[in-house]
Amino acid sequence: MSGQAAPEENSDYRVEAGYRFPGEDFAMTAAEQREKHGYCDIDEAVYGEYVDPTFIARRPITLNTDAITACHPENGIVHTVHRIRQARPVPLGETLAMTGEYVAVEDALRGWVLKSRWEYRDADGEVVVTVEPDVLMIDPARVPQPGGRKGKAAPPDDAGFEVLARKQCTPETTLGYCEGSQNKIHLEPDYAKEFGFRAPIIAGNQTVNFLLEGLAADGVPGELDVTLRFLRPVFWDDSIAVVGRRGAEGKLAELRALNGDGKIVGDCHVASVAYLA
Repeated sequence: MSGQAAPEENSDYRVEAGYRFPGEDFAMTAAEQREKHGYCDIDEAVYGEYVDPTFIARRPITLNTDAITACHPENGIVHTVHRIRQARPVPLGETLAMTGEYVAVEDALRGWVLKSRWEYRDADGEVVVTVEPDVLMIDPARVPQPGGRKGKAAPPDDAGFEVLARKQCTPETTLGYCEGSQNKIHLEPDYAKEFGFRAPIIAGNQTVNFLLEGLAADGVPGELDVTLRFLRPVFWDDSIAVVGRRGAEGKLAELRALNGDGKIVGDCHVASVAYLA
């Protein structure tokens, strides 16, 4: 793909480094957050009057999906990495101005990785949140066949982890969370199977919800710098355990989401976190 892909003639999007998305405003109401949290089994008291950072970071994934669907409808779309930096907590209802662009398009084993950067500024023009997602655009010609050779990964160091939350995914919660999405890999079993998945997978951002709820076990995060990775697909009927390990200061420094087989499906490295008093 050499860093870019030719868009369809009827699309205003371009999947290439340097493309800037049209700016827009972001605001999350209490009712909207309550509805989405309902699909994640997250109590509204966890974040109280503040926005779950997951939802601030969600819109870039939707726009990435829209761009890929418009320019490359033949390709699958999977969220692989999410970096979230929050300078202060965002109250529910506050409006932030969001801008974003593709910073790189890189070749990968199964297709191409699209890297983008998004900034959210408040009414004073200050950057409150920065989001940097990586999205894998799957080339159907590179989908591995069942029974192919798989490398053997080193066993993870699981010492010191405590269980923070347990979740049960269902088709109903997946479809509810992904309402309005164009990404059929979350919605349609036959489509998901075309890209090597046994069933639809939940949105990567829903796994972010699970992991950041675990981080919020110690309080509402005010300042935040985290990197989350999606290491295995989470199917819409999986059970998930969120576990965390604390660093030298006693704060949660690493979190993992484990499926019913005990395999790590996603993790979260905490570079820094400051909780509200």
